[in-house]
Parts: sequence; C-alpha cells; structure tokens
Amino acid sequence: MDRFDISSRKKKITKKEKIHLFFLIIIYLSLELIVSGINKNQVQIEVMGAVLTPSIISGVITSFCIAVGIMMTQVHWHYGGIIAYFLFCLNLFLVFVSIFISHHPDSLPGFFFVCSGFLINTILIKNLRLVETKNLLTEKLAITDSVTGLYNRRGITKYMEDLVNEEKPFYVLFLDLDNFKSLNDTFGHSFGDLMLRVIGDRWESIPKPDGLIGRNGGDEFLIVIPYDFKFDVEGFAKECIKKALEPVYLDEGKTFTTSASIGIASYPENGLTADELLIKADFAMYGSKHRGKNCYTISVNE
Repeated sequence: MDRFDISSRKKKITKKEKIHLFFLIIIYLSLELIVSGINKNQVQIEVMGAVLTPSIISGVITSFCIAVGIMMTQVHWHYGGIIAYFLFCLNLFLVFVSIFISHHPDSLPGFFFVCSGFLINTILIKNLRLVETKNLLTEKLAITDSVTGLYNRRGITKYMEDLVNEEKPFYVLFLDLDNFKSLNDTFGHSFGDLMLRVIGDRWESIPKPDGLIGRNGGDEFLIVIPYDFKFDVEGFAKECIKKALEPVYLDEGKTFTTSASIGIASYPENGLTADELLIKADFAMYGSKHRGKNCYTISVNE
C-alpha cells in the first residue's frame, strides 16, 4: 500500500508506450543498417540528372534517424530518452568507424547531425520532465490528504472504480477512531493531527496484499484491498484494532490511547459501484459503534 510517489509515477511506462518504443527502435536500427550499407558500398543515386553522393544520402537518412530518436523521447521522456541517447552513441560509434577505420571522411556530416540530436534530445527531456512533474504535483494535491500524506477519499474512490472496471474482487474497510474528539478537546488539533498520522502509519505498515489506505475525512480512514480466496480479512481487521489500541506518545511525555470501529464490505458481494460499497462499509462501521466500539462488523446483504 504505497503512497503517491512522484518519482516512480514519472518513470511509469504503459504497455502501449513499450510497443511504440519497440517499433521505433526497429525503424532506427533499420535506417542505421541502410546508412552503413550505403557508406560501405559507396552507393550513388541519380535524381533528375543530379548525382546524390553517399555522404548526401547517408546524411539525409541520419537526419531521419535523429527524428526517430526524438520521437522515442516524445513517447516516454525517461525510458525513450535513455534509448535515444544509447542509439545516438551507437550512431557516433559507426561514424567514427566509417571515418577512421573505413577511411570514408564523407561520413563527417553525420557526426554533426548526431551531435545536434544529442542537444535537441537533452532540451526535450528537460522540458518534458518539468511538464510531467507539474502535472503529477497537481494530481497529487487532488488525491492525497494534506495531514497524513495518505490518499484522500477521491483517490481511494478512483482506485475502487478502477478495480470495479477490471472486475477484480476487493474488500473496503471503513475505520473510525472511537475517542478522537476527546483528544482534540483535551490536547488541541495539532495533537489530533499527530494522532491521525501515527495511526495511519501503523495501519499502513500491517502486512497485506496490494491495495491502498487513505483518510476519508475527520477521524475516518479507508483501506481497499484486492483479494483472492487466501486473504483473511477478519484477521487483518483484528490487527488494525490491535494497532489502534497501542498508546500514542505525544509531546511532553503525554500519551493517548484510542480504539477503532471497523466496517467491512466486499465487491461484488455487497455492491457493484464504489459509492454502494462505501455506504455498506460505513453502515457496517456504525454497527460496530452500536455493538460497543473497538470491534469490526462485516456487511451482509439483507
């Protein structure tokens, strides 16, 4: 259950982007082979009475290679940019081989083409990285809680909707701290925020399958866990209750102890949308409150 990590999100690559990069690599290498063959065999082409020398032909094709490399960076600024740099280095190596080993000085223009490719690619990567970072920061502010650093209700709901669209079964746990109001009244809101961060970190640290934890608002938390038949959701809920009961050490040697009431709903048994599941989990949580708090309740369909 990871938090929103900008560095990892910036480097995330989709299957579609991988396919695009694969085909661009094939095109780039094919063009390089053509350039190598033209320089090796000193191929000339006559067009409308004008003779195109091998250096002109290879220079034109090399410019297409640079364009393909730039397209890779456009597909994915990180991985595409790295691949483009690698292929540009390969291109430079071939140019040096052509000039100093094969004694074809006409390949020298290709050297300047590749150098310009390096410069353009560097500028492009810098600009795309800045744009991506700005977009991710905006996304982070929209789906994360400013107090705990966990996902907020919007982020959790989006995750649930994605699981529903993929038809993946999951549990949603609605957790409420039982004595949170007395903490705010006794020690102030700054200590209340500290309590929320500590409890959130504790629940986040409990071993579990992939999923997300977030703050719903106030003293309410949400945990969404995709599951298979092996996952023990009741054991997980008991561990959440146990973690909540551990004392929280505040400033000046003060401690505060709370407990948690939990409601559990599951997809698709208790609902087919994120809103339905949140309502069922919330209702089950209030069932735990009525039963005396510090316990969990599993939603059942009536």
